Amino acid sequence: MGDLLSSLPEPSDWQDIAWVGYYDGDRGLACGFADAGDAVLAAWQSGPHPNDPLLLPMIYNYRHGIELALKQAIRQAVECLQMARRDHGVPTPSELEAHLKSKQRHRLGPLAEQLAGLLNQLQLGSLPPETMRWLMRLHQLDPSGEAFRYANHLKTDATAVDVVRLASAFREAFDMVHGGVLTMLDVHETHLYEMWEQGMN
Repeated sequence: MGDLLSSLPEPSDWQDIAWVGYYDGDRGLACGFADAGDAVLAAWQSGPHPNDPLLLPMIYNYRHGIELALKQAIRQAVECLQMARRDHGVPTPSELEAHLKSKQRHRLGPLAEQLAGLLNQLQLGSLPPETMRWLMRLHQLDPSGEAFRYANHLKTDATAVDVVRLASAFREAFDMVHGGVLTMLDVHETHLYEMWEQGMN
């Protein structure tokens, strides 16, 4: 008996096919979760109101996209430190993964603080204050990463929320980390590699 995905019958229409694993690691998967948040928002806006059961799935998709983007930015920042310093103070990839899995887990606040510290070490500035405040408030609302996955786990007194504004704030925070910080780290990593190549010649 094969696994579930490979055991399904061949689709009758090629437009029904999605390529498994075609998302460029956590970076691409983060974008997929954020886009899924957008899709849920669109379904909420076009569906019958109130369609409130979609609220937490929407938030969870955005939140998980942010988490994956933060973790990928941390990985790339550590790679940049390794290229710049080549010392023994920078964790190896396996040490970093163990740290993310066992200590940071799904906690957005500590992940944001770790990324901010790494950016400072690289002299690349830090996360914008508004983004940092948003991530910390989100961490306060969902400290373990489970509040949007189950009923009655949210740490809030609110009884209603502006869904469009909330989704916009989530998307802005995601875009800052995914589109802003990761792009900056890409450029910095290329610069470090070019400097290393020049030093080798």
